[in-house]
Amino acid sequence: MSTLVTGATGMVGRRVLTELRRRGLPVRGASRGSEQRLDWTDTSNWGEAVADVSRIFVVTPVGSALGHRVAAFLERAAEAGVGKAVVMSAMGTEHAPSDSDQRAAEFKAKELFDRVTVLRPNWLFQDFTEGVFAALARSRNGRLQLPVKRRTPVSFVDARDVAAAAVAALVDDHGGKEYTLTGPEALTFREVVRQTKGTDSPVWRFKPVDEATFYYRAADRGWGDRYIDTLNERFAAAVAGRAAETTDDVRAALGREPIPLARFIRESTL
Repeated sequence: MSTLVTGATGMVGRRVLTELRRRGLPVRGASRGSEQRLDWTDTSNWGEAVADVSRIFVVTPVGSALGHRVAAFLERAAEAGVGKAVVMSAMGTEHAPSDSDQRAAEFKAKELFDRVTVLRPNWLFQDFTEGVFAALARSRNGRLQLPVKRRTPVSFVDARDVAAAAVAALVDDHGGKEYTLTGPEALTFREVVRQTKGTDSPVWRFKPVDEATFYYRAADRGWGDRYIDTLNERFAAAVAGRAAETTDDVRAALGREPIPLARFIRESTL
């Protein structure tokens, strides 16, 4: 029996896939661009995707209105005999409305599987090098413009820690655990931008803007309304101080301290 990794081309999913393969474990990566094609809006090959799978790592797309599609996929997986699910959402999802995308997926996984682990990471360091912040900066000549304050603190976490926690949950016994994954300290966006200059981050300057300006910039990139609204909700939570908390959950899941910004910078230097 194999493990299915959804979001296999994403920042966390591809690292989960790489580590499981490094361990010599049977695993398949699934996404719209993977060999095992998986499209949340197309149910035609869902049965094929979960065939001979005993464990599944599920990432719910942010702000995509696909939460109930993911829940339906989890139902198909349970019917096919999948026994363990690791579900990744985002820090604070436990406080979201029950019908929100990521919360709906969490609820469905807990309903269907006896062995479920929920991972709720904060914003990732890799968002500055390959994720949403990098994409925004590339469209603005290196300027990262976000609806947060200069002193808004966030306990950014390394995607490698999140992936390692996912792998641990897949191969060991972490059933029933819910991990809020953070880095070792809270940092402002401005501090991270200043310290990551010279790495493979395209972000060179940080500027706070209001929600309307951010909405305009993001919509100009072709991002959908729901996705932008979801980002604005997360930024508002950060401004309110709800993304500053540091937890011991990386240590609880992995038995070691989370990767600090200094190590991320050292290992991302051009």
